[in-house]
Amino acid sequence: MQNDKRKPEKVFHFFSEIAKIPRGSGNMEAIVQYCLRFAKDRGLESYCDNYGNVMIFKDGTKGYEHSESVILQGHLDMVCEKRPDCLKDMEREGIDILIDGEYLRADGTTLGGDNGIAVAYILALLDDAGTIAHPPIEALLTADEEVGLRGAHALDASKLTGKRLINMDSEEEGILTVSCAGAVRAACAVPMMYEETTASMCAKRVTVSGLLGGHSGIDIGRSRKNAALVLAELLYDLSGHIRIGIAGFSSGGRLNVIPQTAEMVICIDSAQEKEFDSILTTYNAGLKRACTQTEPNACVSAVNVPVPAACLDDTSAKTLISTLLLAPNGVSAVSTDIPFLVQTSSNLGSVSLEDNVLNLGFMIRSNTDHGKTETVRRLKALAGSVRGMVTLSDDYPAWEYRQVSPLREVMVETYEEMYGSKPQICAIHAGLECGILAEKLEGTDMISIGPNMKNVHTPDEQLEIKSVERCWEYLLRVLERLD
Repeated sequence: MQNDKRKPEKVFHFFSEIAKIPRGSGNMEAIVQYCLRFAKDRGLESYCDNYGNVMIFKDGTKGYEHSESVILQGHLDMVCEKRPDCLKDMEREGIDILIDGEYLRADGTTLGGDNGIAVAYILALLDDAGTIAHPPIEALLTADEEVGLRGAHALDASKLTGKRLINMDSEEEGILTVSCAGAVRAACAVPMMYEETTASMCAKRVTVSGLLGGHSGIDIGRSRKNAALVLAELLYDLSGHIRIGIAGFSSGGRLNVIPQTAEMVICIDSAQEKEFDSILTTYNAGLKRACTQTEPNACVSAVNVPVPAACLDDTSAKTLISTLLLAPNGVSAVSTDIPFLVQTSSNLGSVSLEDNVLNLGFMIRSNTDHGKTETVRRLKALAGSVRGMVTLSDDYPAWEYRQVSPLREVMVETYEEMYGSKPQICAIHAGLECGILAEKLEGTDMISIGPNMKNVHTPDEQLEIKSVERCWEYLLRVLERLD
């Protein structure tokens, strides 16, 4: 980072230090060793479990020696993305931090503020020589959060005794996050049968473009179209008038992203091309009318392509269309405890037609474990009706809202004293490690906070400098009150 005296200096010092260390998910060894050396150099007890989760322990300061411990938690890994023209090898090189007005950003890459700022806060606290009042600290730095919360899943929590936990993986100042969704990935495989195409057929590659997509948790309640389902709707309309042979279908790829694009290859009788064009035009017009506000650039286009050797038979084509249209996708329940919170949803994040199998990939989320179970049940029932199979993976529990939370009371009161207004209490329909930690650390009172960040997981990621300072001051005042 350029010469910088921004406050808190120690926090930005450690943020700059860890930025020099490659720490993309799955590339954890260097940052783990850095944290263990940090603890050893300061005479602090530390522990690294078999997965690479690091724990560092520090006694309470004078007057807090016998206070209940507080767990401070963040994750060590970052998402490594870069611009097309960036030559940096993020597997071997650290990132270059730049100061851009009121923000920090990186030169051509993700910044790693998610969740490097939590690590920097924690290291600055552990490095303090007694000037900051605090109860005993149990620092928990987890590995591989960005790839299915794997470090938290594998955590050996036997060394942790605290029943109060402050997670610092949130991205908006002034918000206390008190609940998050649990999730499970579901892969559904449905058998398909093919038949040969005929000489009278022509083929069309049909493409969906212009959709906004977005995060499958945060954006799922914003009425954004799923590209795979746009094609399924069009197929349904076409199938009522034209015999369709489906030769290819693909959409999305990442289950936690609402698909922006989709593509299929279909075969029709050459004599029905005009009817195809008419139905496509009608569908596009209806799509634009229905999505003027939410998807203004939505478009379905078609071009002629060579006729493939085979396409799905009539029964399989009907199965594909009905399976896609009946698949659980979008919001299925909203919270009755927290206003405007999507409680349960499913995102059809990937579709592919390969080797006589229709493959569907879902990210199912719910802020209650019941909602997640209910959605999985629906998917399995659908799959069973078409001779399909469902496989589940990366299942983690919801962090459910806690009606009584002494930690929340302290943090709300402290915020009001400092800023003269109440913080926003909210839940998110996305995953935080708190869901898994709540299960492993039964009875632990948890809150998630963090400074203002923008465009995380992209090369446009920004971290607001003044917000880092305000959140630091807030954290210190909270720790002072946790006697």
